[in-house]
Amino acid sequence: MKYVGVCTALAAVGSLLLLGGCLETEPAHAGIVSEAGGFVDPERRLASERDESYCSAEVLRWRYDASSSALTLADSRLLLNCCGQRAMHVERIDSVYEITERDEPEAANRRCDSVCAFDFAVSIPEVSPGKVYVRLLRDVVDAQGSAKLVWQGEIDVRKSAGEVVLDRAPAPGEACGGSPQ
Repeated sequence: MKYVGVCTALAAVGSLLLLGGCLETEPAHAGIVSEAGGFVDPERRLASERDESYCSAEVLRWRYDASSSALTLADSRLLLNCCGQRAMHVERIDSVYEITERDEPEAANRRCDSVCAFDFAVSIPEVSPGKVYVRLLRDVVDAQGSAKLVWQGEIDVRKSAGEVVLDRAPAPGEACGGSPQ
């Protein structure tokens, strides 16, 4: 009887291991994060120099380079606490590119009472032409229990560029200062 129970347990564990092996994953790609005020170079956030609406909305932009098969994504004008550490990474799980933007307090310093605008950007190599499914998550470690879904949808990389407005609320003047730094 004990032998049957042990075999059943081992079979269950083996099935889980095999199932986990069926999911296709790639190593995470790290992104870059601006200082408060956003990237100085509008090209970093995939915006034109004439784009004067930086403070008016949070925008996710993308650009696909067919010659290198690289997909670049930039989330501009995120409003986060000015004090903290930020990071971005992308993982491909099956056919989904999951982008996680992380914001957490620094170990030695507390959060401050102000909000600042930041830009996040990442380049993903070896993206096949066609439609790409993307999930954008934001993990503000001290403000929520887990990462929250900001946006999900398809990006058709056969078009060389595009954008999605994520938050239409304008940034307060003190958070944005009128233009990225």
